[in-house]
Amino acid sequence: MKTLNQREIELLHHLFSPEVIADVLERHPELSTEDLDALYNKLFLQKSGVSLILYVDGAADLKAETAGIGGIFYLDGGDVEGELFSFSKNIGKATNNEAEYGALIEGLKIGKELNGSQIQVFSDSELMVKQINLEYKVKNERIRKLYDTVTKQLAEYDDWKVKHVGREQNKKADILSKQGLDEGR
Repeated sequence: MKTLNQREIELLHHLFSPEVIADVLERHPELSTEDLDALYNKLFLQKSGVSLILYVDGAADLKAETAGIGGIFYLDGGDVEGELFSFSKNIGKATNNEAEYGALIEGLKIGKELNGSQIQVFSDSELMVKQINLEYKVKNERIRKLYDTVTKQLAEYDDWKVKHVGREQNKKADILSKQGLDEGR
């Protein structure tokens, strides 16, 4: 595949922006988001797999009994400046730790859909990061199931790292998780 120049990359980002996608889907109901995602991947991502950076966050409101997840992808070392893909959704009733794991699970799933072969994940959940990196034991049974799902998903990548970052470095993912949380209120 030919290497894209910066102008072509910007054009692809515009053509596949949420606003343009929504307009295309409205005008062409026979198409699906999956159809457009597949086309984007064929046009934009390398066939051999890409190295991704993912920031994730989860948010929970126990009083309202709802939680949200969010994440944002970047290409690692690519020619692209800015975000590659983001997600935000409500996951219903969950604790904050369950929401953090939920965001990671969703992000790892999307990462494979984006043809990711390597991934670096950044989260402000010190507990989750240290559990995944075997620094802390997973004692809670509900978290254990989520942890097991994450470890299976990580095994699908050729290389992975999960790192802790401060909240100030995870602002975009935090905003996305709170948007997902608000959808359930």
